[in-house]
Amino acid sequence: MTPLQRLLVVEDSESDIELLREALSDTEPDIALDVVRHGEDALSFLRREGEFAGAAHPDLVVLDLNLPRMGGFEVLRALREDVDPRLRRLPVVVFTTSTTPTDVDKAYDLHASSFVTKPTAFTSYLDTVRAFREFWLRVARLPASA
Repeated sequence: MTPLQRLLVVEDSESDIELLREALSDTEPDIALDVVRHGEDALSFLRREGEFAGAAHPDLVVLDLNLPRMGGFEVLRALREDVDPRLRRLPVVVFTTSTTPTDVDKAYDLHASSFVTKPTAFTSYLDTVRAFREFWLRVARLPASA
């Protein structure tokens, strides 16, 4: 079983990034956290292009839908159509404020691994992140990295 060791967060909200850091800070074993703030950088990071040439491959992506330059749906579509099988099967958790059923359906149509709506209350937000962290850390099996 491949353990969850590295997480890529694709999020443009600094407050959400800090809340994610807080919720992941007490993880045993430690999870390395990489952050990019828009979709174009997410793809460059995952493809190890340009300034991200030396980036480590994440085990899981946490993806917001509402991003500048390239939205989350476009990122998800590009990953699922990529020639690199490692990117096509990379687990992606959509983590967004949306509660729209069409957004949920579209995310799953694009093969998101899960869709989680961001709670607005601080403690609920932390509890939600910790719950999906525990699922991906202790329950789910991740694809082997190449």
